[in-house]
Amino acid sequence: MQPDRTLDYYLQGALRRLDHGDFADELRVERVYRQLAGDLISRLTMSVQFTKGVLSLRVASAALRSELMRRREGLRVKINDHLGAEVVKTIYIR
Repeated sequence: MQPDRTLDYYLQGALRRLDHGDFADELRVERVYRQLAGDLISRLTMSVQFTKGVLSLRVASAALRSELMRRREGLRVKINDHLGAEVVKTIYIR
């Protein structure tokens, strides 16, 4: 193992070789979303799903939905920056 590579890096590679890359991406996207959203927004987000480039968020309040709709492009860019690739193409909020 190279010292600058994390266990996460190697597990992602193994999952991709086993054709479970989508599952690995879903876990990574959810983790990064919750990290960037913070405690309050994360608690008010009832579900986070990621499939084929679409991040679907289900939130508990109309006010939060409205705020996330306004900020979704910036959030998408930040998530992709943290992931190091253009993984999230669209964010759908309901």
